[in-house]
Amino acid sequence: MKRKSALICCGVVAAVILVLAVVFVALYFTVFRPRSPKVAATVLATEIKAINVLPPVLNITVRVDVTVHNPNYAAFRYGDVVTAVRYHGDGVGQAVVPAGEIGARATETIGATVEVDTVRVAATPYFLPEAILGVLPFQTTTEVAGKAVVLGTFKIRASSEVACDVAVYWTKGNATSDCTSTVHVGGR
Repeated sequence: MKRKSALICCGVVAAVILVLAVVFVALYFTVFRPRSPKVAATVLATEIKAINVLPPVLNITVRVDVTVHNPNYAAFRYGDVVTAVRYHGDGVGQAVVPAGEIGARATETIGATVEVDTVRVAATPYFLPEAILGVLPFQTTTEVAGKAVVLGTFKIRASSEVACDVAVYWTKGNATSDCTSTVHVGGR
C-alpha cells in the first residue's frame, strides 16, 4: 500500500512538473520571448551659425535623435551612444550620450548634438569647391548597443547602427538627410 501511494505521489509530482515546464515554455515563446529593439534615427536639425568661403569659416551643429522602442517585458540597458560626423571620410565631430535604460515596453528618444570641427572641414581640399557650389555633404553614424534580460535568465543582445547622409545647403540655410539603420541581434 505504501509503495502504491508513493508511486501515485511521484506520478502527480512528475505531472505537475511537466505541466509547469509546458507552461513556462509556452510563456517564453509567446509573452516573454526576447525581441530586438526597434531603432530609428532622424537628423533633427542642422544649425548653420556662420559660414564664409574666403577666408574659410564654418560653424555648424548637427542634432541627431535616435528613437528606441523596447518591445520586451524587461528593461533594455544600453551602453554609451556614440554619434560621429564625417566629412569625406574624415571625422569632424563626435558626441557621446552616457549609458542608460529603457523601461519595459517603452519608447525613448536619445538625442545627441555634435559640434562640427570647422578647422578640419575647411582644411580639406573638398571644402572650397563644395562651398562655392553651395552644398556640403556630411555623414553621421550613431551606434546603440545593449541587452534585455527577461525573467533574469533569458538575454537578448542587440546593437544598431544608423547612418545618415546629410547635405548642408549653406546658401539656403537648411539641410536634408537620408538615413538607414541596421540592427544586429545576438552578437557583437
